[in-house]
Amino acid sequence: MYFNIKPLALLAVTALAPLADALRYDGYSSTVACSGPSFFCNDNGGVCCSLPTGFGFSVQFADLPAGTQGQGYTGNTCGSFLFSVFGPGTRCWNGGGARATHMNWFNSPQGGRRDVIASRADNSTCGPSGFTYHDDSGVERSIKVPLGEAEAIVESYTKKDFAKLASYETY
Repeated sequence: MYFNIKPLALLAVTALAPLADALRYDGYSSTVACSGPSFFCNDNGGVCCSLPTGFGFSVQFADLPAGTQGQGYTGNTCGSFLFSVFGPGTRCWNGGGARATHMNWFNSPQGGRRDVIASRADNSTCGPSGFTYHDDSGVERSIKVPLGEAEAIVESYTKKDFAKLASYETY
């Protein structure tokens, strides 16, 4: 009996390949493009990331690996499905007026989102990791978003209080 070991060896090597590392995904205020100011999350997947008011009209997932997907949701958590995009590659979703209030990405089909993040027991979602914007001199800046500060950062950005934004830790 002839048995070809090559396909089995390839399957074993593929199964041992590491899953995707941390990936950045952004929620923008633009309704037509993945550009301009954005709140972003940077995680290993399966995390329901909330977006503050005014952001999530466009969502971009940077460098999605093959076999992964990015998703957007409406409502108070990652429960009301709005869209999905699939890897590999960078993918941008434009809502044309519809807004994703939450976003996540995961390895399909092994992954899935976690609805409850232990570090934030008061809410079923995780806040954004950072905020990217252009300051008053046109320089792009990225700052860390402390837990619970996303709405305050939106207010500072809307008021063009770049001194306040500069007081946050650089990402």
